[in-house]
Amino acid sequence: MANILIGVTGSISAYKIADVTSELTKQGHAVQIILTQSGAQFVSPLVLETLSGRPVKSALFGPGISGTEHIDLARWADLFVVAPASANTIAKIALGLADDLLTTVALATEAPLLVAPAMNTVMWEKPITQQHAETLKARGVGFIDPASGILACGEVGVGKLAPVATIVAEVNAAAAPEPSLAGKRVLITAGPTTTPIDAVRYITNHSTGRMGAAMAEEALRRGAEVRYVLGIDKGVVRPAPPRGAGERLSLVEVRTAEEMAEAALRFLPEVDGVIATAAVMDYRVASPASGKLKRASEPVSLDMVPSTDVLGALKARANGQWFLGFAAETDDVEANGRGKLERKELDFLFANPVARAGEASQTGFAVSTNGGTLLRRDGDDIALPVTSKAELARRIWDIIA
Repeated sequence: MANILIGVTGSISAYKIADVTSELTKQGHAVQIILTQSGAQFVSPLVLETLSGRPVKSALFGPGISGTEHIDLARWADLFVVAPASANTIAKIALGLADDLLTTVALATEAPLLVAPAMNTVMWEKPITQQHAETLKARGVGFIDPASGILACGEVGVGKLAPVATIVAEVNAAAAPEPSLAGKRVLITAGPTTTPIDAVRYITNHSTGRMGAAMAEEALRRGAEVRYVLGIDKGVVRPAPPRGAGERLSLVEVRTAEEMAEAALRFLPEVDGVIATAAVMDYRVASPASGKLKRASEPVSLDMVPSTDVLGALKARANGQWFLGFAAETDDVEANGRGKLERKELDFLFANPVARAGEASQTGFAVSTNGGTLLRRDGDDIALPVTSKAELARRIWDIIA
């Protein structure tokens, strides 16, 4: 069962969410309601609190509300459902606006988002509303299409909230996808590696491991067992397994490329496939000082030698496993990615641009979004637009699973 966050906006059909909440709760889901000010004009908070067993959330600020409640709700949710979704709320989410609790949580969460529109036919069919809907769909947001019939205003057309049974079925499908990876074991390397200079200093890169964590969480959500080797540093992101999946995650933390290769090779014989998201340092300091190097007025040189090629070591010892590599490039992204795919004899490689020094980017290190091209040894390349790393992981798994 899942943590279902339901955002209720202003629509006469808001009362139907009482039945949705009741049914989902009976099925064993944990349901938390966020009710907008407009939504509260159509359905009582007390009704939704009684049926969900949880206090309805409405305010972004106020007595008893912590400054991080929107983050807590965003992280709690396994699925975020906006139903009914007004034209106004759809527009705000599409544009990234966050002026109330619902839209702030929508911007903060990495949980899958499911939207059930409800409005007058003219409003639904307006080009701007359809444009916002298409924008969200392109980002991986699921839509429960509105039904056709007699609307609250007496007109007939498309715009009615989908039937309760349809919403419940769609929520269940999104919250508990088919276990397409059940019985499969996957090895994932993630995060940065480091190379020590002396007892207190080291060299690393900007990776936080967020992409690897997203790939692991999605694999766990689909039923796989995950062997996870994580290079750790300040700010690194660890996978947050879906409820009930924690026992299927085995995590080993390392620092250097050599430690990562050793740990990953131990896991290799028991897995079906390898996903190498780790940003491994290509060079290491040949002879780190055992103590702390003291400041000097003269320049200091470091002797750098090639570090262990983690992915190469795994591929050399492979016995039938499939391989997905990642390549972060500043120049000629697809060409360099294709070269790595062929050189290391991988099955797939995701190539994405990263920012040059002093620049910012929506893709690559230390950001929550990513996009690029999935290169395939056997098949056409697939362009994947910039989206959250969680959604990108879902799309990649859809292709390779």
